[in-house]
Parts: sequence; structure tokens; C-alpha cells
Amino acid sequence: MNQTSRPYWQRQGMAVLGALLIARLAAMILIPLTDTTEARYAEIARKMLETGNWITLWHDYGVPFWAKPPLSTWFSALSMGLFGVNELAARLPSLLLSAGTVALVARLLRKRYGGDAGWASALLLAGGILFLLGSGTVMTDPALIFATTLIHVAFWEALDTGKRAWGYLFFAGIGLGLLAKGPIAIVLTAMPIGLWVILNHRWAAIRQHLPWLTGTLLALAIAVPWYWLAERRTPGFLDYFIVGEHISRFLDPGWKGDRYGYAHATPHGMIWLYAAAGLLPWSVCAPVWLVRFGRRLVPDRRDGFLSYCVLWTTMPLVFFTVSGNIIMPYALTMVPGFAALAASLWARHDAPERGRWLPWLAALPLVALIAATLAFRLAPEPLARTQKAMVGAWFAERPAANSRLVLWDSRREFSAEFYAGGRLITTFNPQTVRKALATPGNDYLACRDSECASLPAELRAAFVEAGRFPNPGEAMRLLKKRAPATPLPLTGPGNDR
Repeated sequence: MNQTSRPYWQRQGMAVLGALLIARLAAMILIPLTDTTEARYAEIARKMLETGNWITLWHDYGVPFWAKPPLSTWFSALSMGLFGVNELAARLPSLLLSAGTVALVARLLRKRYGGDAGWASALLLAGGILFLLGSGTVMTDPALIFATTLIHVAFWEALDTGKRAWGYLFFAGIGLGLLAKGPIAIVLTAMPIGLWVILNHRWAAIRQHLPWLTGTLLALAIAVPWYWLAERRTPGFLDYFIVGEHISRFLDPGWKGDRYGYAHATPHGMIWLYAAAGLLPWSVCAPVWLVRFGRRLVPDRRDGFLSYCVLWTTMPLVFFTVSGNIIMPYALTMVPGFAALAASLWARHDAPERGRWLPWLAALPLVALIAATLAFRLAPEPLARTQKAMVGAWFAERPAANSRLVLWDSRREFSAEFYAGGRLITTFNPQTVRKALATPGNDYLACRDSECASLPAELRAAFVEAGRFPNPGEAMRLLKKRAPATPLPLTGPGNDR
């Protein structure tokens, strides 16, 4: 079908999808990395690129990061190796993985119901607020969503077409899922697929169309080498990652074993509210549409595709319902299934006006993203915490080539570490500060308003403020040694902290 023969709503939809892509790219360039989650993952990837260690993820130099597998970190590190250490390069893999997820779902729906359904599913997926936000963020979820979507699509295609290639892609998706997020990728896909097989009596089909022996070997070949090497390099990884992150975190809302943050205790069932918020605007309009056109829907008794989409959508939510330790991005696992389900239902009624509202609704998150990007550029201080401006001011002072910025802080500022490119010393120990600042060239110190007062008196007296950079709640100060600089004593008042 050429461009002029497409229905008007499809041409609008193409324009909206293009605008969503452009706006997401612009936000990825214009909005700096913010603390803590996104900046932390970006800094872990930067350290991987710097150290050349592609097995162990480093939370800090010499401190392994055992909480996540490496797939998204590999992608971000490779991207920064190609395009430089910057926000866009760190975020680009998430956008490409999300585009791949949209393509998988759209292909599945186009093949089943035609081009209209393919375009509808793309708008339903890309035009959801949570998916749009996640598609340009440095985190592990886009890799997980791509892997689980590949598993679901490949499973259906393997049974529907009988082609062995899809069977191998199914197992490849399992291997990628293990590298993206771990065994949770298998749980989130095995639940809906297994229940669908039971309800539809498809045991013979999965025995016939899935290469269980060679496919399992393929999945193991993709994932196991890294797990084996990770445990050898830093013993204890498997116990923390498998037992701690996958069992203790799930069962214990107040889990105290988190090495890298804290447990996100939430009420049971909160995942449903997260999903409703993350699916906006569709979570508002879809029920209205179902009430209006529900009577025209014909039950699908051919091969169970609708029930497959229902389970794909709901089972991740059911799984996380019993967990009291979740965050909003966990709802992303159901979004591709929702898009497939909604597009399937949409395609099954023949109202002539059915497509005209899709592009307009998909454009609502676009407007929100543009507004958020402009707000961040015009008034960033109240929106998100980032130390890009402070580190940029330090570089503008032309510090010595081998010098380092000393950050007096009781917590790590990952965005400062990322933008400083490894030239940051974070400490709350007066002796460490004195030794660092006694090194020739280390003439700058940074601290938050609430922490500056705790600097020993002789250190405060040795500096003058060079800049103040507001963040939500408080500002970061950049201090410079007074001229002429007086050598700082290696000993003085103040105990180690």
C-alpha cells in the first residue's frame, strides 16, 4: 500500500509515531542524567567501558554490582564506546530495544489482522506514558521487555507457523532474558504461556513445534557463560543475585539485605495502580471503548489468540500482586501484551470511525513529554537532582589534567561521578579530604548545603565559593582554594566519619 492510499488515520498515526521518536530523542539529549537510578546505571556502564572489564559490573571501583545481569550495561557501554560518554549514547540502547519491541508486536498483529491492527498496536504501545518514558532511560527494563516480548511472539509464531526458526528465537529470548534481568524473565513468561497451554490443551503442539533439546542448549549457551564467569570473578554473586534479589526481595517487603539501596515496600496489589497509571491515556479510554463497542466483539474460538493476549497482559500483574516490594517500572512487563490485546479487540469491530481517535490519543503522552522537556530546560531545579551543572562548572575552571574533584558527602552522587568521568572522590572522612586536597592540582571541593556545615573549620576557611547549583530540596556548592593557596595540614581536628 503506498502512502496516498493509506487511510487518513494511518497517515496521522505515522506522523505521531515519528513525532514520538523525535521528541524522545530530544529529551534524551536535553535532559541530563538524574540521580539516583538512571545515573547509577549509566555510571556502571561508563566504568565497564573505562576498565575494559565486561564480566563484573562495578558499583564503585573495587565494589561489584551484583543486583543485575549485564545485558543493558553491555549495550550502554558499547554505545558510549562508539558515540562518546554522554547522555544520548548511554540511553540510545533503550530506545533501540523499545523500537524492536514495537516492531515485534506490530508484526504479530499485522500478520494476524492486517495492516490496520499493526498500526493500531504500534500506537497503543508507543503512545503509553510508561513505555514512552522507559524507552529513553538508562535502566534494565527495556532489555527485559524486549526479551519477554520476543519470547511471547516467537512462541506464538512457532505454534502458528510450525517454523523451527521461531522455536529457536523463543529459546534465544529466554537466554537474553536471563542476561537482561535474570530468572524473573522466565517466570514472567512461563506463567502466561504455561497457563494458556493448559487451558487450550496444546501439549502436543509445543512438543512438536519447539526444539526443546537444542533450544535449551542455545538458551544456556547464551546465558550460562556469563553467570559462571561472574561467580568466578566475584564469589558470592550467585547467592546474592538468585536468593537475595529473586527470593528475599520478592517475599520480604522490608528486605534488609539490599547492598545498593533499600527495599521498596509497597501495599500488596499496588502493581495494578502502577499499571493503570503507566497505561495512560489508554487505561482511561479503553474501558469506555469496550463498553461502547463490546457487543460487536465476536469471541475468538479459532486458536485462542485473544486468551493468549489476556494472559500475557494479566499474569505479570497477578505475579507482582503478591509482592510487597515493587516499583512502577515492573508494570512495563504487561504493556506489550496489553497493546496486542487492545489492538486485537479494536480490529474485531467494523465501525468505520474506529481508527480516527487513535493518533490523537497517542499524541497526549507526546504533549506531556514535550512539556516536561521544556520545563526541565527552563526550570530544572525543582524537577530532578543532577550534578551536571556543578561538574560542568568545575571543568570550566580548567582544573589540572590529572586533578580530581573532591565531594564532601555522606551519599554518592552518581550523576557527578558520570559527568566527572572517574575524576571524583566522594568521602565524608576529614582525613581523606585533607590528603586528597594536599595533592597538587586538587583545588576544588563540592558539598551539599546540608553537608557543608560539617566540614572541619580549617577546611572551610581554606576555600571560597565558586558556584552554587540548586537541586530539589537543596543546592550543591562548588568551592575553590583561596589564592594564594595555603598547604593544608595532613592532620587536624575532626574524627573519621
